[in-house]
Amino acid sequence: MSVVIVGGGPAGSAAALTLLDVQIPVTIVEQKRFPRFRPGETLHPGIEPLLAKLGVAHQLESAGYLRHLGVWAGWGGAMQFVPYGTDTNGPWQGYQAIGADFDQRLLDSACSRGAQILAAKVSGVSFNASNEVAGVMTSDGPVEATYVIDCSGSAHVLARQLRLPIARFSPRLVARLGYATGCLGDPSPSIRSDREGWTWIAEVAPNRFQWTRVTEAHNRPGPTWIPHGLRDLDAEPSRSADVTWRMAKAVAGPGYFLAGDAAAVLDPSSSHGVLRAIMSGMMAAHLVVQQLCGEADAQMCALTYQNWLSSWVHHDIKQMSRAYRAVHLFGFAT
Repeated sequence: MSVVIVGGGPAGSAAALTLLDVQIPVTIVEQKRFPRFRPGETLHPGIEPLLAKLGVAHQLESAGYLRHLGVWAGWGGAMQFVPYGTDTNGPWQGYQAIGADFDQRLLDSACSRGAQILAAKVSGVSFNASNEVAGVMTSDGPVEATYVIDCSGSAHVLARQLRLPIARFSPRLVARLGYATGCLGDPSPSIRSDREGWTWIAEVAPNRFQWTRVTEAHNRPGPTWIPHGLRDLDAEPSRSADVTWRMAKAVAGPGYFLAGDAAAVLDPSSSHGVLRAIMSGMMAAHLVVQQLCGEADAQMCALTYQNWLSSWVHHDIKQMSRAYRAVHLFGFAT
């Protein structure tokens, strides 16, 4: 029994670590070299117990990431501080991670526990006699598996190969992401809306800031654009990404699961991107284990996963639509 995971990001690493914990062999097919470009990640305090469950909490602590108690928000009004919360142990704190470093640490942990890495591109899917997904075709040849978990991100590799419909729930939204180095007097992390979109700025290392700008496609900023407050700083080249809200109509089926952005994409204002990636990778792997151990049948596991992920995504869509409606953004004014 073995599992192929397509993609070595947070969802893929979380799935691999969950499977390796019960001695299920894992091959991660990843065509990109790590460390790869990733925007700085603002990690919600809720990620700590997940990383502890995966046995990688020490990786977060040893990274020396900056901590923060909440977010400064100027959502249709004056900037105000919104704390994460508190309990008997004191205020909750998030982490400001550099995305490439965070991803590398998770993947290294999976490798150290026995995950095999195949540097190749997926070119097709193979099936068994029961017409269940039974592996992938890659640029290095076929890789057979009992299950395939697609964690390929917004490339939607398995959805494209299986021709799974992808439902869209928003206008076409694009994000431009970049870094700038220098001194900034304004507080961070911060999010501020305007008539065309919103801008996020967070200090991810001393005097190094990651920024994200999200707009509709027709208002996308050019490649040299940078937030006003960072224009006196040293800017690094920026990248763009399609963050249109979308979800594959079947995120699980015979022999496969989709996790992370391969299953569903929401723009970063949901603040659940990495959290959802890790939780969906863990959940998919947990259900694979149940099937392999004979504790549940495949159809029930697929339905459980579909309902669980769909409920979470649609809850976030409802909350985000309400927030955008309040500031008349992206056609959510009515």
